[in-house]
Amino acid sequence: MKTKWIILSLAGAAVIATWSAAAIAYFFFEPSRALWIGLVTAGALSLEAFLWVCAGVLGWSFLAGRRAMLTRLKQRFFGGKQQPSTE
Repeated sequence: MKTKWIILSLAGAAVIATWSAAAIAYFFFEPSRALWIGLVTAGALSLEAFLWVCAGVLGWSFLAGRRAMLTRLKQRFFGGKQQPSTE
């Protein structure tokens, strides 16, 4: 499994765990208003972090693909790496 999918899976699992804790507390324990605000805030922050992680991981892989494509294009038009002459 690629590293980017492992990172995204861990971040997604953290979001699911946080919102599951909020749902369990809401449906089974009737939390106080302060606790409920804390749970929802933690869930929102974990979701925000997940979206930023997704943007960073997928953006990084997109840039790596573009860099490889630009390298191939450069080699096609300008040739391979030039060896320094030993004169």
